[in-house]
Amino acid sequence: MIILFIITGLIFCGASVFCFYKANYCACTQAGQCDNPVNHYWLGAMLNALISLALCCFALHVELGTLLWLTLMGNCFLGAFISAKQTKKRQCSKTNSTNALLAGETN
Repeated sequence: MIILFIITGLIFCGASVFCFYKANYCACTQAGQCDNPVNHYWLGAMLNALISLALCCFALHVELGTLLWLTLMGNCFLGAFISAKQTKKRQCSKTNSTNALLAGETN
């Protein structure tokens, strides 16, 4: 039963990080146009994080549950950050190769 609570907490951590990054993306790329969805994404991020914290604390009591929750959130944020950096790197390399083709340059 404890393992189930921890796995469910991990799922809610992932959902929280997804909502957080989605809110930041929307706020940065479409400022002023998507104020309402940003509020929904922020609310989703906070609500999912609180549910995850409650599940972790319920599984392992307050002190260890909080430490587990911090570890889960940190790992989810780190994974999302690394994924975003890799995606940006791939987009830059595609753009550079396309520019080279348009200019008639060789690698």
